[in-house]
Amino acid sequence: MKTIESVIGRDLQWVQPSFFKQKYELRNSSTVVAKLTFPRLLSQEARAESADGCWVFRRQGVWKPTISISTCEGETLVVSYTARHWGRTQTFQLPDGEMLVMIADFFGWKYRLQTKSGELIVEIKRNGFFKGTYSVDLRRRGSSYKELPWLVMLPWYLMILLRRGQHHA
Repeated sequence: MKTIESVIGRDLQWVQPSFFKQKYELRNSSTVVAKLTFPRLLSQEARAESADGCWVFRRQGVWKPTISISTCEGETLVVSYTARHWGRTQTFQLPDGEMLVMIADFFGWKYRLQTKSGELIVEIKRNGFFKGTYSVDLRRRGSSYKELPWLVMLPWYLMILLRRGQHHA
């Protein structure tokens, strides 16, 4: 696997190699850059891996769901935020105190992760109505974040939960 930073500005796409497995790969051509795996069919916990490290994303709660991110090695909390039902804009705080904004379109076909001032870090969008492929636009601005590897995978995790009806963001 390549590091996330090494593929900034390149053509990236999230794919599901097997319809029967809840495993997704972020690819640059045929090269796998990152993986997001759900251990069970309707699990709300996923393991995110890249050459940069490993993280666990968890969704907990029903009325005020919380998404938390921890490292795979321990229970160290990296970041968490509470999702708002039916809200398309979510704000969360990184460990250093900086706030980031995630914006979803009405149908959940496009997610943008950006700074509070509106600078785009990563955008994931569905290509075509029937096709079901998702392109990733990773911007140079993201390289200033040490959290970049999991920041690229977080919107994809939320898009999968939204498609399953498990998250309203």
